[in-house]
Amino acid sequence: MIRICLFTLATLIASSYAQAQDMSNWSDKTVCRLIASQSDNDAYQEEAERRKLDCSALGTKKPTSSSNTKQQPTTKISTEPGIQIYDVALKPADKERLLSTPLSKTEFDFSAYRIAQHADTITCSFDLRRVVYENKTEGEMENWNIANGVIRIENGKVNLKSGRWNMGGLSSNPSYLRDEINLRLTDKGHLVGKMAYFHLNIDSGEAPMAPLYIELAPHQRSTALDYKNLPTTKAEIWIDVEDWAGGVLLLRYCR
Repeated sequence: MIRICLFTLATLIASSYAQAQDMSNWSDKTVCRLIASQSDNDAYQEEAERRKLDCSALGTKKPTSSSNTKQQPTTKISTEPGIQIYDVALKPADKERLLSTPLSKTEFDFSAYRIAQHADTITCSFDLRRVVYENKTEGEMENWNIANGVIRIENGKVNLKSGRWNMGGLSSNPSYLRDEINLRLTDKGHLVGKMAYFHLNIDSGEAPMAPLYIELAPHQRSTALDYKNLPTTKAEIWIDVEDWAGGVLLLRYCR
């Protein structure tokens, strides 16, 4: 009981001492710092009100509970509009792999070929047929078109004028013939490059299959397009696809 009384008496004396202090010579920061550390002290609060201080504007902070506690760095998030660019550290092997990956599935390097030079636009009807090698080494051409239409060749570049795949499934999407062909006509009359190719027929109810992306190159069995004598020319462009089957692109009625 005596200890409690003594503690209460000491507290009252300390409070009275703080209230009796002359704070007129104290700086604003000192007053705010004392308020931050002793927020329940009425004398300091009254002095701040008398001076009309805004201690939050002076940037005072309450001390941490431990002097050894380190302030954690804060992450600054930009609120400025626009695109933020950050450097990415890549291993040399990963960087080489990413740079060597083609941006397009039909990307092709034509530098090994001499592309045909012709002033006039060439238009040909085409039929694409499958060749099966299962029964004959030389292959058997099936008597139906897996794709057909009309192509236009301008300055050696092959574009589709009209046409369609007849293999069902995803092949019904016209973008594969319109956008997924990257072919050129060489000065020898061969077609080279890369294109989307539907090799298997998909019936109604079967799971769709993505196309193959095949390369066309001069083939020993091909009959090249004589683009300098169009009214009489016919071409057969043989295409290697898989071991069991390939294709033949028949070009006719060129003008």
